[in-house]
Amino acid sequence: MRRPIPTEAHRQEAEVRFPVFSTRGFGRRVEAAGGRLRFGYAFTDTVLRPARPRTGAEGKAVLRLREERRPQVRCRLLLSSGELDRTRGFAVKRSALPGGKVQLYEGGRGDALRVARALGFEPAFRIRHEQGRAWTLPGGVEVVLERVRGYGGGREVDLGWWAEVAVPHGPLARRRLASTLVRLGLDPRSAVAQGLPEIVARALAGAAGSRVEPRRSNPRRRRP
Repeated sequence: MRRPIPTEAHRQEAEVRFPVFSTRGFGRRVEAAGGRLRFGYAFTDTVLRPARPRTGAEGKAVLRLREERRPQVRCRLLLSSGELDRTRGFAVKRSALPGGKVQLYEGGRGDALRVARALGFEPAFRIRHEQGRAWTLPGGVEVVLERVRGYGGGREVDLGWWAEVAVPHGPLARRRLASTLVRLGLDPRSAVAQGLPEIVARALAGAAGSRVEPRRSNPRRRRP
């Protein structure tokens, strides 16, 4: 799961993502499940792509430049990689790297971009994570809720509110996730398997179904 979720640096994660249509209701369910609010956050990711296409590399790893505004101001170059497990009822994303993401550089934006270009990458589009909140539930379960917007190619897309639920990866990860989703009133079958970079890229390209809306996890209220 993306920082600033307070994950331990050495562990890997299993996570699921959902669109949320009632932020107040979701927040109440998180608190009722024993969630402890850790902090609010806001940051912008510049997703970077290889300057030269690399056959077979799509979807396996993502390099991004993260500019954080809350809870602290900093700029970092992060590498993530994961795989999807679609078995047993719902899609789960499993991180392949310790802590979900590995930091390659921290410093100024200009210097970070120079490092990225030295590695053969260039900016593709931006994802803004706004009004974010991060909770920890009993048992080390982590939950975030945030507003997501994408920018690129002269276009802007508003993807609305999204939640992510993450647990340490292991033999019982799927069972722990399923149990947590029930407590939060989320339907596992509504999980979106793609990562946010893929979702935003599709939306910016104007692809069919670019506003990803599987069956609602909370159909009673649409307004946040």
